[in-house]
Amino acid sequence: MPKTTNKYATDSEFVSNLEQDITAFIKAGTEQTDTEDKFNALALLLFEYQYHANKPYHKYCQKRGVAPGDIDSWDRIPFVAVNAFKEVPLCTFPPEEAVKMFVSSGTTNPEKRSKVYVDKKGMEIMDLSFKNSIETYFYKSPDEKIPTLLVSPSPEAFPGDPSLMMYLSITIVQDHREGELEFFINRQGLDGKGLIKRLRQGEETGKPIWLGGPTFGLVHFYDYCLKNDIRFKLPQGSRIIDGAGYKGKSMVMTKKEYYDLSHEITGIDHSHLINNYSMSEIHAIFSDNVMHNHTRGIEAPRYKFIPPWTRVVVVDPETLQPLPEGKQGLIRHYCLANFNTVMAVQTDDLGYQIKDGFEVVGRAKGAEARGCSIIVDELLSAQKT
Repeated sequence: MPKTTNKYATDSEFVSNLEQDITAFIKAGTEQTDTEDKFNALALLLFEYQYHANKPYHKYCQKRGVAPGDIDSWDRIPFVAVNAFKEVPLCTFPPEEAVKMFVSSGTTNPEKRSKVYVDKKGMEIMDLSFKNSIETYFYKSPDEKIPTLLVSPSPEAFPGDPSLMMYLSITIVQDHREGELEFFINRQGLDGKGLIKRLRQGEETGKPIWLGGPTFGLVHFYDYCLKNDIRFKLPQGSRIIDGAGYKGKSMVMTKKEYYDLSHEITGIDHSHLINNYSMSEIHAIFSDNVMHNHTRGIEAPRYKFIPPWTRVVVVDPETLQPLPEGKQGLIRHYCLANFNTVMAVQTDDLGYQIKDGFEVVGRAKGAEARGCSIIVDELLSAQKT
């Protein structure tokens, strides 16, 4: 079969070499240092690929007057607003050829959710990105096995769920679980009694337990325990991994209140309470540093790690210009694992940079998200030309 003459076709030599180079960079792991030059070079090549192969993104970049060769730094790569994934298929291949489509949680408007299309190559790079962070931040050794309890629905209870949260729930634990995965949310709701029974068994065995799920799934379980005056003293080495935010439909709490409540109910030390920040549009996970640092005797404030194959910039909500460390603004991601979507994504999440990482404080609303609204408008208007 003759080789393609299109430099940016999915089976071209250019794309194949780029995929191999990005894969090798991610395989080098989360502990690699002095990565700036390598990241910059790969980011510019990835921008070249996405500029030419991702048609909606190409039109958007043309409207902004930025093309490969015009820039020499990753932070000048045109970014799209996260809401753009709700409007157009941002991928480097025909959407119907995707092997997976992830749909955002859609908490603001359930009728209009982001759709992220991923092909086979993209899935392989995304899984590698997830796996390398998981190995570093959630487990104490590569061969650690631990009973895993999830305060989330099972795939069998909700077949075909297209959310990244469901996919991650399985991916995070699949190589480290001891025994079968145990799920404690079904179509009837929270199985509080079943989870209490299982945690009591864990206390008796003395073996650490891995308890995880969406933040407010755990909060509802804690509320159930408070109402029934139930507390646990889970074995040392047990940990809780939650994902998503601390604001639900029924209540709002601060991070400190959540961590204090988690410790009160389970007896697990704060160093083993790990929040995981992820989103359908970014093929990386950003986890709290606390257990990683505690295990290694490192003294540092709690913040989210930034894997070497990503960059995070916090920007002013209106001007979208970078802000200094400690100043609150909107979070922007640059991610090499976004191989066949768009590597530069402006979110409407609020946060601030701290040391070598960042923290998330919530979601922007109204005027705070004005800059994001403008770049969505730019992308859509570019499609009409």
